Amino acid sequence: MRLAAIALLAILLAPVAAAYVPGVAAASEPYVVLPSYLLPALARPGDSISVMVRGEVSVREALLVSTRSSHSLSLEGSGRAELPIDPTYTLRGQQLRFRVPQDAQDGVYTLIIRHERGVMWMPNAVIVDRTGGPRESIRVVHVTDTHFGAEQGGLPNNFKHTRYVALLNTLVEKHGVRLVVYTGDLIDVGSDVLAYRDFFSAVSQVFAPQLALTGNHDWSQVPDTRALVEMYYGRYVVPLLVWNFSYGDFMFVAIDTKLEGYPEMWQLDWLERTVAGSPHRAVVILMHHPYFSQAGTYKGKPDEIRGSVYSSWRTAWEQGRRFIEIVEKHKNIVAVLAGHVHRDADAIYERADGSRVYFITTVTSNHGYPAGYYWGVKLLEIKKSGEVRVIIPGGRSYSPTAGSINTESFLVFEVKDSRSTAVSWFWNVTGFTDMSVEEVVLPFYLNKSLPMDAYRLFGSAGAVRRIERYDLGLYYLFKVYADLRSPGKLTVASYEDRQPPIVRVPSVPSVAINRPLVLTLEVLDEGWGVERVAAEVKINGKAVAVLNALRTVEPQQFRLVYVPKSYGSYEIVIRAVDLAGNSREATISFIIEDPERAAQPTPSPAPSPTGTAPAEPVPEPKPTEAPVRPRESPLVNVLLVLLVVLVAAGIVAFLLRR
Repeated sequence: MRLAAIALLAILLAPVAAAYVPGVAAASEPYVVLPSYLLPALARPGDSISVMVRGEVSVREALLVSTRSSHSLSLEGSGRAELPIDPTYTLRGQQLRFRVPQDAQDGVYTLIIRHERGVMWMPNAVIVDRTGGPRESIRVVHVTDTHFGAEQGGLPNNFKHTRYVALLNTLVEKHGVRLVVYTGDLIDVGSDVLAYRDFFSAVSQVFAPQLALTGNHDWSQVPDTRALVEMYYGRYVVPLLVWNFSYGDFMFVAIDTKLEGYPEMWQLDWLERTVAGSPHRAVVILMHHPYFSQAGTYKGKPDEIRGSVYSSWRTAWEQGRRFIEIVEKHKNIVAVLAGHVHRDADAIYERADGSRVYFITTVTSNHGYPAGYYWGVKLLEIKKSGEVRVIIPGGRSYSPTAGSINTESFLVFEVKDSRSTAVSWFWNVTGFTDMSVEEVVLPFYLNKSLPMDAYRLFGSAGAVRRIERYDLGLYYLFKVYADLRSPGKLTVASYEDRQPPIVRVPSVPSVAINRPLVLTLEVLDEGWGVERVAAEVKINGKAVAVLNALRTVEPQQFRLVYVPKSYGSYEIVIRAVDLAGNSREATISFIIEDPERAAQPTPSPAPSPTGTAPAEPVPEPKPTEAPVRPRESPLVNVLLVLLVVLVAAGIVAFLLRR
């Protein structure tokens, strides 16, 4: 009955569901601030949880929904909430307290709150765990520098990152991963709202608790803390600059190194109090800028190791010294995870007593990197005893500068139609060896405006090992376990796609030899979505090149880049193929003339051998004259202006009398 009510609401909201994102509601709509899909609440059955809402609502029903079960939450109270962000700013809202039922099963749950104006929801927001979390050891995936909103390597990072949904879900189910952490630069430009929405769409599909913190790019073009929290990062990800998350025998603590590359002193004061308050837990510190510049083993007093410290920390040495003093003093700190430099650079700090702290710096997931590196994520096993081990599931040897899973060849991508009534995955993982791909987990989150049996599977059916189907209240989840060893594609859709894409080509700009010709194509598909766009280049009728068009941050735009090398008559035949195999072509034609040949004078016509008089020249056409408009009288214009003024004055007088 509980899910039925939410299901009815889901059907009513179906036309707008694709546009609604938790934490990204319109300014007038309330939304859940905490817990977040990137900072969840942890509870045992029977515990109460606190939910902060921006705005004010009257709760009619609250649910926890997962693939295992759904449970109704009882409202215990409501009041005002204050969330201190930094010493100068506090976020205010409404606090709701709910009781988790005693029969709740362990799992990661979506929080759904129905109120008088609609529904709020937040995926992966609540962890129910009877034991309180992992004991003795935990497996964590470290992701950093995702840079949504930018393009790199011929693909927009927003699109490229969908492969990590498949990779992370496989690591969760096949390799015992309990937590995923993101250490900043989630967005390339911190004020890019559309990039945040794409980030939510991808990251919220991971089947595990997740944590995130800010990087310098998340602060870029953001004027102050209030804007960061209320308009950008804090509204879409996590509203806090510093936070701690206790999970079993472990505590994860985040600090914000901001644009400058180091934290403010108040953060370090908070860090020390927080670490000292949980001496029985192994502490993992998360931050964006690394402390050490290079891989290696470091020991000694702060001033003795200063030359090996990353430049931003070295510049603000008061903070740099204080940070390493905290690490030296508190023996329960076992690891520090960072990103920023877009390369692997794992280091070890040896305390005076011989104990070790592992400083893990991981490659970028999606964006530029120094020569010799690659895109990837890092799988860690962290033990309460203080040992940290880097795992590469495919068996490749680990080194401090090459410990991440190399995802360069893990080409697994997701495409959805505009209403999530068709979701597709397509792949080609030739050359990927850092993990088995015989049973990769592909999630299909589908619109619930239709019955579940309206959805069918299309594509490479032979790749499917098994399918699990779930009703998650506001949407369906089809979890497909697929063998990706051969290239293929799978679509779950409520309809067949028989319509080819529409290709709109621009006018050709000025073209010259050895200068890049850049064409932005608009490719529209009303069905399952576009799989690829390619072009064949012909010169004087002869095929000379085949090009793949590049995806852009705008889903309907593709970019074609070609450098002409010779003169002649060109045809570029563009072919767009959708995920159902339908295709359509469009052609662009132009001529690049040889300037030397064009400069040669045209020979005069030879005299007529018959002596016929030359034809009379055709007279040039006379320019068409525009019709003469009668001139308007200045007196007429003045009278019209006076009339308008009198009418406006009458309206104002009428409104004042009311």
